[in-house]
Amino acid sequence: SSGINAEWPLRPGGQSYTPYFTYDSTVWYYKESYKTSGDIGFGTTEFTTRNAAMYKCARNPICNSVHYTSKKYNLRTGTTVTDEEDDNAWVYGTSTVDFTTVYLPISTGLWNPRPGYKLKTVIGTTTYTTLPKATAACMLNSACLGVHYVTKDKKYYICSTGTPIKTTGYVAYPRKYPCDGSCKAVTKSKVITIDMKYCYTVSSIELSNEHTCCSKNTGKVVIKVGSNTCATVTMNGKTSAILVDCASGAVGKKITMTYANIGDITIDEIALTVTGSDSDNCS
Repeated sequence: SSGINAEWPLRPGGQSYTPYFTYDSTVWYYKESYKTSGDIGFGTTEFTTRNAAMYKCARNPICNSVHYTSKKYNLRTGTTVTDEEDDNAWVYGTSTVDFTTVYLPISTGLWNPRPGYKLKTVIGTTTYTTLPKATAACMLNSACLGVHYVTKDKKYYICSTGTPIKTTGYVAYPRKYPCDGSCKAVTKSKVITIDMKYCYTVSSIELSNEHTCCSKNTGKVVIKVGSNTCATVTMNGKTSAILVDCASGAVGKKITMTYANIGDITIDEIALTVTGSDSDNCS
């Protein structure tokens, strides 16, 4: 490996040419026997298939290339390629991917990247050099609803509004919350469902029950996050509140509680401890 920047093969007549193709509404430039560099710094960044890596890269404004090495496909921030025998790289070109339903897990939160958009009302004067540093600061500030990046000065700012405004030269990252900030329990037959709308790993669930004094209802409750079991607990009509710690791997968009005998269970308050997830098996 010489480490020099790439010089591409010449077409007849001396014109340089880089092979390219389109996958998933995105143009990729192929660099055989080259590598790219630069760690993304958050989320899942290593994949076993090229298409899976390209799908994720195209939906992450930080990602500019996919690098194949040691039988794995890695997301990279860089576009500069250097010689590396047995490696391959695909550099991001242009894309028409719809970002309105894209969500990235950063700093335990979940964020909706919106290239070409900004957020109003910057908080304070502190700037951040990386997205994880900015989102971590936002998570610690109760007034912060999102982060935006200014391409001109290459800095991130935390903001007190979460509605993206179309503006060139910016990338907005409004924060998303479970159930958009207002979780409700919906009862159907013996199943209570909480639709979080977005993909989260759930660590704990705290429920308040509008209980009846002398209910004789008893029974086990199977709590699942997506298709993954969180816990099995006992909850009856007289239970006023319950705090459940979920088993590891409790990832999904919906929480379901299946009762053996639902009786007069009425969930009126819900508190969740969650971490944003980019799991491909999120239901």
